[in-house]
Amino acid sequence: MSTEGLIHNVGAATGSRSLLRRMNTLGLLTRIAESPSTSAQLVKSSGLSRTAVDSVLADLLDLGWVQTHDAPSGRLGRPAAVFAPAQGLGVQVSIDIGAHHLHAVLAGLNGPVLARASAKVRETATAAKRLAQAETLIEQLLSDSGRVRADVWILSVGSPGSIHRGVVRHYGGAGMPGWIGLDLQSWFEERFDTAVIVEGDVALGAEAELAYGMAQGVQDVVYVLCGVRTSGALIVNGRVHRGVHGAAGIVGELPQLRWADLESQWSRGSEEGARPRREDVFARARAGDETAMKDADEFADALATGAAALVLAIDPELLVIGGGSSPSADVFLPRFARTLGELCPSVPEIAASALGSESVALGGLSLGRKYLEATLTERVRSDEAFPAPARACELLRERTAVKPPEPAPTPPRAARGR
Repeated sequence: MSTEGLIHNVGAATGSRSLLRRMNTLGLLTRIAESPSTSAQLVKSSGLSRTAVDSVLADLLDLGWVQTHDAPSGRLGRPAAVFAPAQGLGVQVSIDIGAHHLHAVLAGLNGPVLARASAKVRETATAAKRLAQAETLIEQLLSDSGRVRADVWILSVGSPGSIHRGVVRHYGGAGMPGWIGLDLQSWFEERFDTAVIVEGDVALGAEAELAYGMAQGVQDVVYVLCGVRTSGALIVNGRVHRGVHGAAGIVGELPQLRWADLESQWSRGSEEGARPRREDVFARARAGDETAMKDADEFADALATGAAALVLAIDPELLVIGGGSSPSADVFLPRFARTLGELCPSVPEIAASALGSESVALGGLSLGRKYLEATLTERVRSDEAFPAPARACELLRERTAVKPPEPAPTPPRAARGR
């Protein structure tokens, strides 16, 4: 049986035919953004009647949200029309600004990554120089993609430290002089004239795991971002928990938990006291070097000590290790799991992230899409007509400029999709 609505729980006015049409418009637009489809495919996947689908598609064409092209076919007769996002729609950009790196990605509003750009930055670079490099990298990304700044609907910025209302309130790592106290949201809004979302890098890493990684469909998760720095994030009831000041999960600030000392342990056993790269230690441990294996065990113990504090706080179903150390998890994960089990009466499932160095930037894309969906859903409930793209872009800018609200939690899924 066909259903006439794709979005539920929108309030008491669900009996309104006008509301029902707007609900169906958003539902089909979301499906088309995820996968261009023919009208027959949309009828099948949505459960709507053919009349309802055709009516909504006509609206989306008139508003400028979608366009059509012919589906390839080896059969005689007129090919079916495929509905896809309009070429003139905007894009998202997400940039990860780290102590040693910059990584940016560009994507459609609800589509796959279309372009990438990366650059190195010195840990000692001033805030002004770091931001200038970030702006240049975004400009390069847009230029290489045939886009301009006016095409950007959403710019997501990931930064180390605790972020509250777009401002860096705390940064416990080394380097990045002048970073604390920066109003990153205002800085990027002034230069890009678009909706800007600023979030901590660890929280964005957790967002990426929810959307694309190991945490898909899981409600309670501890996420550990372990790279040059180590920090944690909490996912509670399918939502990244940020805390009052955006500082939830930074248990590494407690020296007793040893996360701040993870870097210093590599000095032992290296040539002339120089600190070896962590990847080199793991590679030697994997090859059976006894000194490196001992170092890796110490690393695992320190990592597990801080992780235990987070596990004991929320009793999660899953613990994910992400960041630069995750590709070497095979070396330290067995010892990590053993130590965690000694510290916690109940141990969650443990997994290494497969998202690699893009996790923070990917999390920015996921968060941007949540804000866009929240903006459109709000207008579905309140307005008499579905907004045109230009109006939606304006509304999104207004929504983020005041104070970015918390996005809706990720709904549970029947399977994790691992």
